[in-house]
Parts: sequence; C-alpha cells; structure tokens
Amino acid sequence: MDNLLRCRICKREYKHLGSHLFHRHDMLARDYKTKFELPWKMGLVTPEIKRKQREANFRHNASRNPDFLKGGKKNQFKKGRTGQRRISEHERKNIMNRILDVNDRKKVLQQCPVCKMKFNHVESHLYLKHKLISVKNL
Repeated sequence: MDNLLRCRICKREYKHLGSHLFHRHDMLARDYKTKFELPWKMGLVTPEIKRKQREANFRHNASRNPDFLKGGKKNQFKKGRTGQRRISEHERKNIMNRILDVNDRKKVLQQCPVCKMKFNHVESHLYLKHKLISVKNL
C-alpha cells in the first residue's frame, strides 16, 4: 500500500508507526529516532492520519471557542516554543564539534596579576573587576 511507514526493526508497514513502536517493541519515538539517527521533526504518522488529526483538532477548537471561526487567522491559536528545542544525536555531534573548534581557537589563558585567576581577556577583567587599565610595553 502507498503512504505507509516502514518499521526499521521488523520491516512491516504501518499508518501510525509511533503506536506500533510503543506497543510492539516497547520503544518511544525519541529512542527510535536516536537509534536510527532520524531527524527529531520527522513525523511517525502517514499524511492521511496527520490530516485526520488536524481536522479533529480544528473541530475541537471550534466547539470550545465560538470566536475561533469568526476571526480567521487572527483569533486562531498559535503554537509557541515551550522549553528547549530537541535535537537529534547527529545534530548534537555537529554542534559539539563546532564548540570544540571554537574552543581550540581561543587564546591561551592569562593570569590576572591581582587575583591570580586565569582569563581569556585579562584586560577586560582588570578593568571591570579591579578598575585597572592594563598598559603594554611597546
């Protein structure tokens, strides 16, 4: 059949892969996506199921809020970001590699002559913390 999602564990096809993973393989969708390095935003339902869910949500919102249908887009509920964005293991590795590259390019830490702590920018620390100006010999 068309528009079915194939389970990478048992090789069968399903309309709602998330339910199958939970009930048959005792696995959460995030674990499945991590194991097979799939993007976090990838849906585990077919477009047909997604359309039916969208229609059901629309009917539910319209029944609870009479002004929902009147105002068009202006009065519709807007999704907002709550908390942190989830990223896949692949993205996490790329981000960590970029952070390590930046850290490798940093200057050598210099010691503050006043408090003996090490900083990347001793001049900024001297000025902000000790109200001193660093003078370099030319």
